[in-house]
Amino acid sequence: MPDPRPKISATSDVFVHDLFASPGNEHILLSFVNAVQENAGQPPVKETKVLNPFNPKTFAADKRSIIDIKAVAHNDRTFVIEFQVGKHTAFVNRTLYLCAKTYCLQLNEGDDYELLLPVITIILTRFLLFQELKKLHNTFWLTAQDDPEFVLTKDMQFHTLELVQSKLAQLPTIKKPLRHWLEFFYHSDKKSEAEMKTLLPANQVAPEIEEAYQAYLRFTQNEELRRLADERLIANLDFNTQMRAAQREGHAKGRAEEAFEREAKAVLRILAKRFQSVPESFEERIHAITDLQRLEKLADFAFGCKTLDEFGEVLK
Repeated sequence: MPDPRPKISATSDVFVHDLFASPGNEHILLSFVNAVQENAGQPPVKETKVLNPFNPKTFAADKRSIIDIKAVAHNDRTFVIEFQVGKHTAFVNRTLYLCAKTYCLQLNEGDDYELLLPVITIILTRFLLFQELKKLHNTFWLTAQDDPEFVLTKDMQFHTLELVQSKLAQLPTIKKPLRHWLEFFYHSDKKSEAEMKTLLPANQVAPEIEEAYQAYLRFTQNEELRRLADERLIANLDFNTQMRAAQREGHAKGRAEEAFEREAKAVLRILAKRFQSVPESFEERIHAITDLQRLEKLADFAFGCKTLDEFGEVLK
């Protein structure tokens, strides 16, 4: 009997993190990374090591935090991979911040700048990110304004994949296997197993994509993981609804304060999990912040910082 419950999207952050960051799935992540690299004319990597393995408890405790997949390639290039379903008002700024933070955290005090190595960010969105750009897959790095052919550096690269209806017609122009990866992510929750076998025949796609689809089928039957995905979806819908309501009401003070309190508690929860205890002075300063974007950035930094002292420097 078919499962009557709504299907979970293959771009759900819980599933994506389970797929790419679970131990033993490094080859699946490698396949996706190299598919993006190949389509952009970039060199492949031989292996990857995930820096933040999948942990269901992390997702259960931090329902709204955006958890990127961070991996180091064999040549010490760092990849930051993010799947974003809902549009964020400062999405590009946040992405740049996370990339820059990852780049800077490579160095410790006294290290030489020559130790810095490239950070490559891969972003897949389910919303239109750049209306002005016609391509589904775009690559960015730092170039000269008057001569874009001159590249200042490729140490900070960005790949954007806009998996939206208005750009799906470009799929036939995208190189395999990235085209197959994108078809998998877009269609898995919309088509039956028989239809997916026709769309992505096992003898024509990379074996890692077939493994990914089988992992998706198992995921949809795992009650704990389904619950995590549902909870994160509901939490994000609730938050977005509350924020839009607050904006319609002229950023009503009460709703805004609730949003600040909720985000402040999220920052403190992450710190407490990572460092066991949080100084009272930190709690006071965090609760005093009335800039939601700054609180979101602090939550991201709390997840990646190495010590409480390092977090305290950013909190000042």
